[in-house]
Amino acid sequence: MFRRAAPPPAAFRGLTLALLIMAASVQSALAQNAPLPGGTSAQLMADCRLPPGLPQRTRAVFVLDTSGSMRGLGDGKADIFSGVKASIDRYVQSQRPDRVDLLTFDSGVRSRQSFDAPAGSAAWTQALSRLKADGSNTHLYASIQAALSPLRATDGFLTTVYVLTDGIDNETPRVHTAAGALAAFRGRGPLDRLHYVALGTDIPVNARTALEASEYADGLTLPVGQLPALGGLGLEGGLVRVTDPARVPVPLPGGTPLTLDAGGVPGVALARPTVQDGYAALDVRGVPSGTPALLCAPAATVSGLVAGRPQRVLLSLDVAEPPRLTWLNPGADLHLKRGEEVVLRYRAAPGTLPEQPGLGALPAGLAAEIQKGFGAREFAVRVQNTGLGAGQTARLSLNLPGARPFPLPTLTGAEGGGAVLRPQAAPDRGGDTMPVAVEEGEGPRWGVWAAVLGVLGLLGLAAWRFRQRGAAPASAARPAPVPAAAPRVDGIEYTEARALSLITPDGESFGVEAPLGGPFDLGQIARVPHLSGLRLERHREGLHLLRVPADLEVSQGARLLHPGDLVRPGTLLGVAVARPARAPQAPLGSLAGLGLPLSLRAGGVTLHVTGPYGEHAVNLRPGVTDLGDTLDAPALSGLKFSVSGGKILLVEHPEHLSLHRPGEAAPLRPGTYLPDTPTPLDLAPSSDR
Repeated sequence: MFRRAAPPPAAFRGLTLALLIMAASVQSALAQNAPLPGGTSAQLMADCRLPPGLPQRTRAVFVLDTSGSMRGLGDGKADIFSGVKASIDRYVQSQRPDRVDLLTFDSGVRSRQSFDAPAGSAAWTQALSRLKADGSNTHLYASIQAALSPLRATDGFLTTVYVLTDGIDNETPRVHTAAGALAAFRGRGPLDRLHYVALGTDIPVNARTALEASEYADGLTLPVGQLPALGGLGLEGGLVRVTDPARVPVPLPGGTPLTLDAGGVPGVALARPTVQDGYAALDVRGVPSGTPALLCAPAATVSGLVAGRPQRVLLSLDVAEPPRLTWLNPGADLHLKRGEEVVLRYRAAPGTLPEQPGLGALPAGLAAEIQKGFGAREFAVRVQNTGLGAGQTARLSLNLPGARPFPLPTLTGAEGGGAVLRPQAAPDRGGDTMPVAVEEGEGPRWGVWAAVLGVLGLLGLAAWRFRQRGAAPASAARPAPVPAAAPRVDGIEYTEARALSLITPDGESFGVEAPLGGPFDLGQIARVPHLSGLRLERHREGLHLLRVPADLEVSQGARLLHPGDLVRPGTLLGVAVARPARAPQAPLGSLAGLGLPLSLRAGGVTLHVTGPYGEHAVNLRPGVTDLGDTLDAPALSGLKFSVSGGKILLVEHPEHLSLHRPGEAAPLRPGTYLPDTPTPLDLAPSSDR
C-alpha cells in the first residue's frame, strides 16, 4: 500500500513543490524526444502487436444494395437478394456482434437501422425479412460515406464493415468518390476493417485504387450467383471468444503460419505454429478471463481479392483457473512513462475471493497498491512507473488465498515523464498519512542540480514572502482534478454482504459507498446523472425502494419494481432509461447524460448546455463554432455560434432545431445574441431517434 508520512509545514511544502516542478521541467528539457513504442496503428498491425485501448464490444455494419438488379431485374445478372440477406443473418447468428448497423441504399441512403444484441432478436429478424430490392440506381460512394461518417472507435466497438453490391457507382453528376467515401471513417480504430464485396461484377478501377491506398479496406469479387461467406476467408472480422485454447476457430486454410501477441501478458503462447483443419492451438496458463490476444497471419490468397492485407483476429481468452478472475479493462495501456500510472481492474467469481489479495515482491522501478472495497468481488491494482527506463520491462504478481501466485501483465517503460511521487516505507501510525515526493534519477545530473541551487535563494525568498502575506496553503495552487466521464449503468447489484455495486453495459462494476442510515439518492452519491431521482434506504431486511423516477425502469428478472418494494441481499437489478425522456442514445452524443429537455444560456463567452440531470460548459473561441461537431452530438449539428463583443451570437440553426426565450413563441433568429437566462432548445422528434 502507498503509505503517507506526516505533512511538512506549509512553507516547506510550497518550496518542495516548486523544486520538484522546476527539476521536472529541466529534466524534460534535457530528455530526447522519441516515439512511443509501437509507432502508428499501421505499424502495430504490421508488427502483430496488440494495440492499447482495445474495445470491449463488436459492431458489424452492413451497407446493402437494394436496387432491382439484386433480384436480377434491369441489368442484374442473378436474383441473389434473398441469399445475401441469409448470408448476413448467418454472420449475425454465428458471430453474435454486440451491435449491428444496417444501411440500405439505391439512389441514395434508403434506410438506416441499428440493433443491439441482434442474434436471436425478433426485431432483427423482422427488419431483415422486410427488406426489398426494388430501387433504381446505385449511388454507392455517397452511401458508403453516409455509413462511415458517424462511426467512431471511441464508441467502444471493434467495427467490421461489409459493403454488398452487384453494381458500380452511377451517381450523376459524380459528387462523391471512392477515396472520399473510405476517408469518411476518420475515427476508426487500428483493428477496424472494411470489406467491399462485388457480387458478380468487377470492382471499378477508381475503387481499386482507393482500396489499395487505404490502410484498412480491401475488396473481393465473387462470380455471378455466388453468395458471400461473411466472416470467412478474406472477409474476417470481429472477435473470437476462446473457451477451448486447443481449438480456436480461425477463417484460414490449413498450413497458414501464425504469430501471436498477448500484450505482455505471461502464460499465453502458440501451441502450434500453423493452422490445422481450420483451428489454431494456444497454450494458455494462469490468465484472467477476458485477457485479449492478437492472432496474425499473412494476407489470404483468394481469387478476386483486391488490396489483401495481413489478417488480424482479435481473441478474448475466456479461460480462467481458480479463483477465476476476469480482467475488466484489458485495453489498458501497459507502456508507462516515468511517473505515469495504470490501474488494472479485476473481478473474482462469487465466493472465490474471501480475503484481501496481496502483492508479491515489487520489482525495481515499480510501486503498486491493491484497492478493494468492503465485500466487493472487484479490486484494482494501481501501478506506478518509478524508475523503468524506455524499453525496460517488469512484472507484478498477485498473492491470492488458496491459489498459486497469479502473474499480472508485463509493464514496459516508455520515453519521457517527470517527477515521481514514490511510496516510502514508514511505520504504521494507524491514521491517514501523505506520500512524500522523492525525485529519482539514474545518476548525478549536475546541470539540473546547478539550476536548482541557482534559484534556491529566490524560491526561499518567495516562500518567506508568501508566509508574510498569509498566502493560501500550497494545496490551493494545485490544479483542480478533471472529473471522469459519468459511466452508463444498466445494472445494480446488492450482494449477500450488503454491498451496493453498479454494473455497466461492458460488464464492469464499481462499488458505491451508500450511507447506512437514512434515505439516499443513488444518482447523486454515485455521480451517474441518469440514475438521479432513484432513492433508496438500507434496512435490516434489505434495500427499500423509496422513489423510482417516471422515466426510469428498475426490474428484477421480468418484474418491474415500484416504490415500497424490498430488494433482498444477493439480488441483481436491471435499470433501463426511457429514451424520449433522457435520450441515452447516440444522437445527443456526449450530452446524453444531461437528459431532455435541454436549454442554452450565455455566460460571457462560455455557452452552458443544461439538462435536468447536469450541465456542460463550452468555452467558445474566435470564429464560428458548430455545437454538434464540438460536442460530438449529431442532433445539434448545424447549430452554430460565434463570439462578438464579449457576447455569444447565434449564427445559424438547422431546420429541425430552434431556440425560444421563455414565454416567447417566436424563435431566436440568426444574428441574435444568446440570452444569459436559460433558453429552451426544441428538437424535432426525428432528431431523437
